[in-house]
Amino acid sequence: MERDGAEGLLRFSGLAKNDPRGAQYQLWIFDKTRDDKYPVDGGVFDVDQDSGDVIVPISARLPVAQASLFAVTVEKPGGVVVSKRERIVVTAKPVG
Repeated sequence: MERDGAEGLLRFSGLAKNDPRGAQYQLWIFDKTRDDKYPVDGGVFDVDQDSGDVIVPISARLPVAQASLFAVTVEKPGGVVVSKRERIVVTAKPVG
């Protein structure tokens, strides 16, 4: 079943606070039915708490059939279309 739009939440702890004028976090969704070179953009977000705790709504820009992995990168403000994956800060596997 393909899905797009917000389909859940991810909770992260310990991420560094960021200045959205310089860089933002970007969520990527790896889909078992797509080439790993092109994960689906899951949206950009900021961490504005010193604790580094944040809850991120998943907002897939394209349909996702079978999520296999989530990754968060640091990118320029507004995010990128294709990440070079030079600054991956965390990964997570789907639950359920």
